[in-house]
Amino acid sequence: MKKQNITSSRSVAMGTLGVIALGSTVLVAAPAHAGSSTWKKVAIGGAAVTGYGLLKGKGKVATVGAVATAGSYYMYKKKKKKEEQQRRRSARRYRRR
Repeated sequence: MKKQNITSSRSVAMGTLGVIALGSTVLVAAPAHAGSSTWKKVAIGGAAVTGYGLLKGKGKVATVGAVATAGSYYMYKKKKKKEEQQRRRSARRYRRR
């Protein structure tokens, strides 16, 4: 067998591909009915993983944590906005009666 040399750009590309695949799997596997508080907790967990990776000098762990934090925060803001719109609609509906 020949030993293959892996260049740094190839390893970065494979790492990026792995993070993207993991991130999309997490978002697809997450329950559709998860509220904003669930996404907030996931974002906090991702931030903790990022902090751990930065403190221990583990770049891959920090990168995965950062991607998870960013995606979870995006979903948190999206769900929070949707819940606020539903609350306003409900309040308008009951105010008219």
